[in-house]
Amino acid sequence: MYHPPAIVLTRIVLNAIMSNAKIALQLSLREGFEIKVSEALHKGIPVIACNAGGIPLQIQDGKSGFLVEVGDTTAVANHIVNLWCDKALYKKMSDYARTTVTDEVSTVGSAAGWMWMASKLAKGEKLKMKGQWVNDQMRNEAGEAYIEGEPRLPRKGINLQGA
Repeated sequence: MYHPPAIVLTRIVLNAIMSNAKIALQLSLREGFEIKVSEALHKGIPVIACNAGGIPLQIQDGKSGFLVEVGDTTAVANHIVNLWCDKALYKKMSDYARTTVTDEVSTVGSAAGWMWMASKLAKGEKLKMKGQWVNDQMRNEAGEAYIEGEPRLPRKGINLQGA
């Protein structure tokens, strides 16, 4: 798949930053679903983020990072200090983040979903999602059922078809 040079350079720089980061911040006022959050979690970097948009789907508050209310800079600062100073807390969160983030939101997982959709469309098939997740349909078609305890994004209480 062709990626314009700016996108490739951005991913290289992001990977370099994440490879050397200890804590990640995602302090958006609203956000859909942020791949940088998942990338940080995959690297075992605890994330401090605003409890807004799709971000709470990615972070397990108090386990893989911390969710704070928009504008609560005191909570952000306190979490940074706690993660920086409390080595046991940091290790616990780092290990949890690395081992519980789902592959469905990794770069590879996202690419697999896009490739599955592209292959369907290239064959002239229509995508009939019916409120299902791309990853779920792709795995069902491949005969790759989820196994007990496998990390997944929450499926309940989310309206995938919109209001």
